[in-house]
Amino acid sequence: MFAGRYLWWMLMGIGIFMFAALSLDYITWLTIQLSGCGDMAGACEPVLRLISGMLKPACIWTAIGVLFMATLLRLHTLSLLWFWGPIVAIWFVASTPILLFLAADAAALTRPATLAALPVALLFLAAFIAYLVIAVEDGDMPPLAASVPLRLTLRLTAVYGALAGAALMPELSRIAGILLDMPALSVIIALAQPYLQTVLTLGTGSMAPAYAVLAAFIAALAASLLPHAAAPQPSRSTIMLRRLRR
Repeated sequence: MFAGRYLWWMLMGIGIFMFAALSLDYITWLTIQLSGCGDMAGACEPVLRLISGMLKPACIWTAIGVLFMATLLRLHTLSLLWFWGPIVAIWFVASTPILLFLAADAAALTRPATLAALPVALLFLAAFIAYLVIAVEDGDMPPLAASVPLRLTLRLTAVYGALAGAALMPELSRIAGILLDMPALSVIIALAQPYLQTVLTLGTGSMAPAYAVLAAFIAALAASLLPHAAAPQPSRSTIMLRRLRR
């Protein structure tokens, strides 16, 4: 999926999500007012069940699915799927609870407490999606094909972001147990998460190390967009000498 089409699908997914989060509640209220079902006790329940119980969750999950699949297709086009695909999947899973919460209460996004509690996985994901929107394939070098230290920085910080997303997601143990039907796995994850949090926060319990790694990740993404010196091409005499040796 090329950059222009990827941007279109991402805007489509965001539009579906914003419609479900901001507009469906007003549509529900308007439907109740026009139908007059509020005059009878329990008469509005079918409408509420249809819009709030079925249509709204369907729109939200459709939006998340569109964003996720578009990102995977974009990575496939850039030949980055084998490493970045699992990383992005973890970021999406770790970001889903906050997206569902914001869809249920869109006004919470304007609260400082909500902004401060945004999961670090969502911030990593937003930075990486912003990078993928850029037409990085139009350059002379493949995407993220910068110097070795820069590539190493990108991968290490991305792995840290994935681990932080898994460690700081309270619902992970329950979701893993339900999806995989393995209650023992839920127990293992619940026991391992506190230790992983301690390691990732350097024992401080603060999010400062995670934000520092996030800043390094964003800086490395930005640096990968800068022009880099290409490898020197062998001279004609060197090529002729190699042929004579053969």
